[in-house]
Amino acid sequence: MNFKTIAAGCALTLAAAASMAATNTFTVNGQTVTKAQQEELIRVYTSRGQERTPQLEDQVRSILTRDALLLQEARKAKLSERDDVRRMIDNATKNILMSTVINDWLEKNPVKDSEVKALFNEEQKRWGKTEVSVRHILVSDEKTAKSLLARVQKGGDFDRIARENSKDTAQNRAMGGLIEWTSPNMFDKDFAAAFKDLKPGQIAKKPVKTHLGWHVVKLEGVRPAQRFVNYDMEAPGLRQLLTQQRVQTFVDGLIKKSKISDKK
Repeated sequence: MNFKTIAAGCALTLAAAASMAATNTFTVNGQTVTKAQQEELIRVYTSRGQERTPQLEDQVRSILTRDALLLQEARKAKLSERDDVRRMIDNATKNILMSTVINDWLEKNPVKDSEVKALFNEEQKRWGKTEVSVRHILVSDEKTAKSLLARVQKGGDFDRIARENSKDTAQNRAMGGLIEWTSPNMFDKDFAAAFKDLKPGQIAKKPVKTHLGWHVVKLEGVRPAQRFVNYDMEAPGLRQLLTQQRVQTFVDGLIKKSKISDKK
């Protein structure tokens, strides 16, 4: 290592030391706010990508000053003795303890990368290689469905007719019956069969019945699947799903091992 490299390293060390020295222990109405408390909060901000600057240090000092003053006022008013406040403190304590016991268990029983990859492969196969966009008009009976089908076959505005007549959700009606890009495998088999052989822009020749009612169906478009193509993109959501399932298994296990009985 040459002299310039050593000098540069020393300069960085001195700069870091100077930055760390910028915070000082101070008091608020006699209550001590330590340097360590300030550094801990600064680390929270810098871990989120914020640069450590004198302005950030001043901001942290202001936040901790505010917090100290508010807590002092709360203690003066003896708010912790109020029934409603006690309940909130008790609930907050319970939530912290429950979250901590779950997080501790997850650290010992983490979801493995191999499990995420296996679920990705499973979902990729289930999703399939294509996606479709379809419109539909949902009604209660076949007669109404046939009547509406006749209207769209004669050139009626499918979007407007769906908005005015469909019994689907308000959101779907507002979109003119549009079901945006999804896998054909996610639909009821009879519904999917109605548009299987259609070309984009075509309307199924007959209404189709599902457990929801009767549908007039139009295929809007077909494209190669865009979900479950990129593992890195899907992995976070799949890991979260597996984590939730693992936590539920942990809780179910606790319930199974516990003795629960009504008190007489």
